[in-house]
Amino acid sequence: SFLGCAVDGHPTPNITWLYSGEPLSVQHHLLAAGRILQILNISDAPDGEFSCFAQNEAGSLTQKTSLAIQEYRWSVDKLMACSASCGHKGVQLPQLRCLLDGAEVNMSHCREKPKPALQPIPCNRRDCPSRWMVTSWSPCTRSCGGGIQMRRVTCQRLTAKGSSVPVSNEACAQVSKHPVDTQNCNRQPCVEWVASSWSQCNGPCIGPRLAVQHRQIFCQTKDGTSVSSDQCSALPRPLSTQNCWNDICGVHWRVSLWTVCTATCGNYGFQSRRVDCVHVRTNKPVLEHHCSWRPRPANWQRCNITPCENGTLLRGGAAVQHGGRKEGRAISQKCSTGPC
Repeated sequence: SFLGCAVDGHPTPNITWLYSGEPLSVQHHLLAAGRILQILNISDAPDGEFSCFAQNEAGSLTQKTSLAIQEYRWSVDKLMACSASCGHKGVQLPQLRCLLDGAEVNMSHCREKPKPALQPIPCNRRDCPSRWMVTSWSPCTRSCGGGIQMRRVTCQRLTAKGSSVPVSNEACAQVSKHPVDTQNCNRQPCVEWVASSWSQCNGPCIGPRLAVQHRQIFCQTKDGTSVSSDQCSALPRPLSTQNCWNDICGVHWRVSLWTVCTATCGNYGFQSRRVDCVHVRTNKPVLEHHCSWRPRPANWQRCNITPCENGTLLRGGAAVQHGGRKEGRAISQKCSTGPC
């Protein structure tokens, strides 16, 4: 804090500072030839009167000033609202405020000041008026189609000691209407999944003597009215397909022996065989799609793919020669889309 002494003269006056008429006892600095007094710790200077005494050959002069120290401080002179209007749990806390010279200011100004301890104060510790008390609703008597659930309704009074005392219903009826103790529940219609009869076991074969059959699944009410499948979504849905035994699926691929290779060497020899889907029991051919659950064996393949020597190529089981001797180049037949 700085205090100034507004004096001047010639020759320069000698300035002396006093506090309440006594020499200064607080830590201080004198600046500007004593015209400015700097108090280093303002808290060391209680409210009082400072004076500066200036004197030179021409005379003397005294100026006085009063120092009033204002500090931010916490205040707990107000109380918050009570947390309950009755019963045994009502408390109110002192309201913490930051003050400067009796005026409330932003609380951030007091953040460096230690906060006073706040003790909750009991309040409104008295019996409460009578009121209706209700329990939770019981489970519904039916899961669909309209049921009933109930709860217990009693008239009670909460005392200042924290106990709940039953009183007559008339005491609560004067305050509010009796709450309902029964209500309807689960009024949605009862629904179920309904399945048609299984179709014949004539679906695609998926294994030996094993096929697939189907049926339709519907959602409907108990009285037979069809409704959206969404209304049955909470119920386990029956299967719409299942495996079944079918003798026609007792089939397998039957293959014959490979034919003789069309060439003894070269790049174009091939051989073939017959592939049929036949019934295991009758050994008679059936439609090939009954065997589709198994990979179909190949019915032709390339063979004797080796370089020819002396230009000989076997076609149809005979060596081809020209001019009474074997031709020096291979005679071949190309096929664009498979074996010839």
